[in-house]
Amino acid sequence: MSNRRRSGKARRTRAPKGKRYSLEEKRKALELAARVGVKEASKRTGISAWSLYSWRNALKLAPVVEKPAPGSSEGVLPRAVQVPQAVVKQVLAVWRNNPGFGPSQVHYQLRRVGVKCDTKTIRKILKAHGYSPPGKRTERRGELRRFEASRPLELVQMDVLHFYIHSQRVYLLLALDDHSRFIVGWGLLQRESMEEAIAVVEEAIRRYGKPEAILTDRGASFHSWSGISRFDNFLESYAIDHVLAAPHHPQTCGKIEALNKAIQKELICRVEFRNFLDAKEKIGAWIDSFNHQRTHQGLGGVLVPADRFYGRADRVLERIESSCKGPVPCELEIPEAKREIALFQIRLVGDNLQLWLFGRKLFELGCNGP
Repeated sequence: MSNRRRSGKARRTRAPKGKRYSLEEKRKALELAARVGVKEASKRTGISAWSLYSWRNALKLAPVVEKPAPGSSEGVLPRAVQVPQAVVKQVLAVWRNNPGFGPSQVHYQLRRVGVKCDTKTIRKILKAHGYSPPGKRTERRGELRRFEASRPLELVQMDVLHFYIHSQRVYLLLALDDHSRFIVGWGLLQRESMEEAIAVVEEAIRRYGKPEAILTDRGASFHSWSGISRFDNFLESYAIDHVLAAPHHPQTCGKIEALNKAIQKELICRVEFRNFLDAKEKIGAWIDSFNHQRTHQGLGGVLVPADRFYGRADRVLERIESSCKGPVPCELEIPEAKREIALFQIRLVGDNLQLWLFGRKLFELGCNGP
């Protein structure tokens, strides 16, 4: 009987199997182990020596960036996540500058500048700092037919997004290049009309050139059920084909619908606009960032829309594959004043004559022929 009691007391000195310790408890145990040794600290605290050794090794590889408040788990990384502190800081910097980003978007944004960290690890880091993942997506029925234009301005998708600024209803009209996902035109409107849609297309043509076709739904800004609309007449005057999506089938305009969802998730649902002008300014800044800084998963994850639109995708990919760190060099970036695409160019490089179309070199003619 006495042996049973002694063994029972001995068992009570051990921590319950599967118990989880807070970061503060781990630090106190490790401090005690540093003073009296791991074996003696294990006897005093009831924590196994194996756990103390593993905590000590993990603490060297996975330091916590911020000290959490007492009783809070924020900032505490799982012990399986062993990432240098510099990488953790870079992950959090990208996420805090773009709070609408998920782990996959943060992964590709870091990969673009040469920082390697897998999506699973990034998700754990973000969860430790307050990230709550969205709910599960519903399964799609049937296979979707995917398509993509073969060159810039071959096809432009347009749509109107409705939202409210306090009690005022406004309309955001977006024009997206199908090949590069580059936003070639936009307008924040107080009323929805064909005149406003025509003005957006005219400005896009002035800045970037004439598209071959425009894909829209059958909304009031683009289509008339009683005959040929003013929007159709305008496109016909420029010899632009107007392609209409099938009724009640938003998948046809899937790229522009995805853009609508992205701007709602990353800006409209997160920012309280003071007024109409404030919304216009912030949307303009978001669109510029979307075109030139935000990586797009539809382009392989590491390219931004401007890389494809301006024909520098190959050079950017070559730079990323060479493991160069840092932002995109200035020779690959295009200044704001020169962001209008040149549809046709003839360049003289040394003794060779080059012909470029839509930012791509067609052929090169030298002294001895092509």
